[in-house]
Amino acid sequence: MTKKTLAAGAILLLCTSGAMAQMRPGARAVMQACKPDIARFCSQVAPGQGRIKACMKEHLQELSEPCKEGLFQAWLRQ
Repeated sequence: MTKKTLAAGAILLLCTSGAMAQMRPGARAVMQACKPDIARFCSQVAPGQGRIKACMKEHLQELSEPCKEGLFQAWLRQ
């Protein structure tokens, strides 16, 4: 999986709308924190239509602590 695909997947996790063109504050930090988890659990999942997000939700209990914390902090900022 390419770095661009991983980055797109992490961004999709944070976006509530497909039309969102800019990263929300903290999205870059989450992307970095979750990149290994996305590669580990969802590398075979094609990005788009919430598929990466759904995959990450399926593996929520298995995500690394930095990824969980990053997602939680991003959720708090909404």
